[in-house]
Amino acid sequence: MKTLHCPSCGTPYVRLSPEDSGIGRLLNQLKVFPFRCQLCTNRFRAFWSSAPDGVHSKDRRQYQRLPASFHADCIRENTLLSNKRVTDISMGGCTVQTTETLPHGTHLALTIRPVSSQADITVQNARVSSVRPDGMGIQFLGFEPEEKRRLSRVVLSLLVGQGVQPVPYA
Repeated sequence: MKTLHCPSCGTPYVRLSPEDSGIGRLLNQLKVFPFRCQLCTNRFRAFWSSAPDGVHSKDRRQYQRLPASFHADCIRENTLLSNKRVTDISMGGCTVQTTETLPHGTHLALTIRPVSSQADITVQNARVSSVRPDGMGIQFLGFEPEEKRRLSRVVLSLLVGQGVQPVPYA
């Protein structure tokens, strides 16, 4: 069995992506499923000889969240909320542990400091997607290409470091 690779960047770190359209569900019947690259964020379709296990029934995220422990600063309307901790991260968002949460839907900027030897990652456009007593779910809406490349390198190091297995392709 070979490994499925992203046609854009060639990485084997892809994830089955949620399907919302009627045409997409029809393609699923033909064993053509949508996948999302966990590094370059490319979405593509590929033939899969058997239906993947648990097709989107529980987790509808496009990207796998990876456990992490990074410092972060949130900036909202020129107000700095510093010394937050990122507890998980993906190319699509992160969870920030904090006692001072912001309301759901709040737009903000986020600066993540992965480790001392790596440059900070600035997400210029993010939104609070969920609020819990101990933190917030943050969705990344947009950032500069160089910031995206840096985040991709961090996510790759987490995928490799945590032994995440690439998707086998039948």
